[in-house]
Amino acid sequence: MRFLSKKDVPFKEVVPDGYIDIHSHLLPGIDDGVKTIYQSGYILEQFENFGFKKVITTPHIMQDIWPNSSQTITSNLKKLKDVLVPLGITKIELRASAEYMMDDLFYERIKNNDILPLHQNYILVEMSTFAPPINLNEILFEIKLAGYIPILAHPERYSFYHDDLKKYDELKASGFLFQVNLLSISGYYGEQIKSFAKKMIDQGYIDFTGTDVHNYHQLEVLEKGFEFKIAKKITSLMKNNIEFS
Repeated sequence: MRFLSKKDVPFKEVVPDGYIDIHSHLLPGIDDGVKTIYQSGYILEQFENFGFKKVITTPHIMQDIWPNSSQTITSNLKKLKDVLVPLGITKIELRASAEYMMDDLFYERIKNNDILPLHQNYILVEMSTFAPPINLNEILFEIKLAGYIPILAHPERYSFYHDDLKKYDELKASGFLFQVNLLSISGYYGEQIKSFAKKMIDQGYIDFTGTDVHNYHQLEVLEKGFEFKIAKKITSLMKNNIEFS
């Protein structure tokens, strides 16, 4: 008798037609993601093989750590796109936005409208995994004032909220949408986050998905796939990303 493995459905079989990934770190050398153009090209080639239609890659913007500007991101994107065709990567569409840490730098940029949206008026934001921003309400006010809709990256990883789901209800009510990391459901960040990610999916908190791939190792983990009993739910959620086409 064969026992079902924990990751019984390969990732490629879970990906819906025309999937659009909205969270990754594939611009080389500007954050903790890939280091070279060729690493970027390899991962994008695999994404193409998985059936992805589009990748909107999202380098970190963090004050004092990765204070990337809209210009550094767009110029880096152009360099990467220039090599994709010679590398034979022609089916996948590549765009760039950012994953904005909700810090003082972001607060200034949102007020100055120096923002690269994901698509239309959506922006991808994150908070520290140690604590939420003290001025979260002020930041949200500025986001709304500027006409953007914030998508909170990987809410399942903010362990300071895990004991109180009402905090997630409050975030939703205040205007945040939620994007789960597919790596979280694979168990990459540990069993606790995996379990909480599945709980958030089951209870209807999650709006969108993202790979959040930074490197080859994460790609390999993702490629193995997911437990059979949750695979269909993941495919269904991934279809929501058609919003970004």
